[in-house]
Amino acid sequence: MRIKLTFEDIKGREIILPIHYGYLLHYLVYNTFSEGMAQKLYLEGFPIDGKKFKLFTFSNIIEKGTKFNNTLNFGKYITFYFSSPLYEIVEDLGSNAFRKTGIVLNDFNLFLSAVEVIKPPRLTDDILIRTLSPITAYSTFNNNGKRTTHYYRPTESEFKRLIEENAQNKYILIKKAQGLPIEKDIVNDLHLDIEPYKFSIEKNKKVVYFKNTIVECFSGIYRLKGSPELIYTTYDAGLGAKSSEGFGMWDVWEKG
Repeated sequence: MRIKLTFEDIKGREIILPIHYGYLLHYLVYNTFSEGMAQKLYLEGFPIDGKKFKLFTFSNIIEKGTKFNNTLNFGKYITFYFSSPLYEIVEDLGSNAFRKTGIVLNDFNLFLSAVEVIKPPRLTDDILIRTLSPITAYSTFNNNGKRTTHYYRPTESEFKRLIEENAQNKYILIKKAQGLPIEKDIVNDLHLDIEPYKFSIEKNKKVVYFKNTIVECFSGIYRLKGSPELIYTTYDAGLGAKSSEGFGMWDVWEKG
């Protein structure tokens, strides 16, 4: 389920945020949840194979904003999409946003001025997509006792493998959260392939600062082919890693 949220400042001021605002949007989302939902997602999540998934994602701010030094002026409001395959997560966020009189974000006190439920698209086993927030895929290694993270490019086979594995894990967790039985052997027969369609390293590579972490990620137009179950999963829960930090949200792209 996907919704579009619009926030304004209570005093009607123009909203100015750092260029790397992702962690602030993440903070806004968690402070919009009810306390119970925020704690459940942050502390528990949905565990599998030693990892914890949150099963939600959100887009970049839709408005481009006017750049000034290291900030972006978005004007009187900011708009972004939020999505989760679990209705209770979306419902909690939306209902609490309306009830809260103000949510502090940097120097601003925001309130939800509009919410729109987005009709899900009809997805097939071969579609073109555009990123609403960049996609990331990585591996972490221990190098002489030091933890090292390596990010992959969309042209690399390991990027594709990690995207598919991530989607399979999310699919399993969604079924478990819905109380439905699922066997991992069956899920292994579900496949997902991602290919760059309109893409260049120079144009689409992004380096994002999220709190104290540097994340290498990629925007662009991609082709998704494979099992519709996994394609729907990534539409609702994000494509690739760090979905709950605002990475990997996409929409269908139509050739124009």
